[in-house]
Amino acid sequence: MQIQIIIPVGDTRNLGAHYNRAMQNVDDWVCFFDHDILNLNPNWYRMCLNAVKTVGHTAGWITGVTNAIACPNQYCPDAPKNNNILDHMRYAKTRYKQFENNLFFIDPATMGLPFSGFMVLTHKEAWEKAGGFTDGFLGVDNIYFKNVTDAGYKAYVMPGLYMYHLYGQKKAWDTF
Repeated sequence: MQIQIIIPVGDTRNLGAHYNRAMQNVDDWVCFFDHDILNLNPNWYRMCLNAVKTVGHTAGWITGVTNAIACPNQYCPDAPKNNNILDHMRYAKTRYKQFENNLFFIDPATMGLPFSGFMVLTHKEAWEKAGGFTDGFLGVDNIYFKNVTDAGYKAYVMPGLYMYHLYGQKKAWDTF
């Protein structure tokens, strides 16, 4: 089994259209990552494969956790509050030791804010049954999450897969 990895590049003002174009060429499983995510766990791909093997096509959305996100199921409040990558790497290692390859089912009816799309592990069948991604940028992930779970697919989080989200660093990039 193989999971295709997609990171949007270029003009992504219409992220939904970008994802839909990518999905047309996907055989089965795909993992979308935001461009400002750092995978700090060297086992991340193996973890994704394990998640897919564990829950199979009953899942339509599998994700990890991060330091800067509104969704409480994806947010790590105890993550370092600095930009020291070594601190975040240590934290990723600690999370992995604590949770390893565990998966937690998330009930969309009780979860509060929907999952963020900083990492979306999904598959072609779920994408088709959900009607694909909507056009646009803001909310594309939230709408897809709702549509895929409404189509009967389950959502999971991998708490042992911590990724450093450079979200707050986007403005710093512009200063160079």
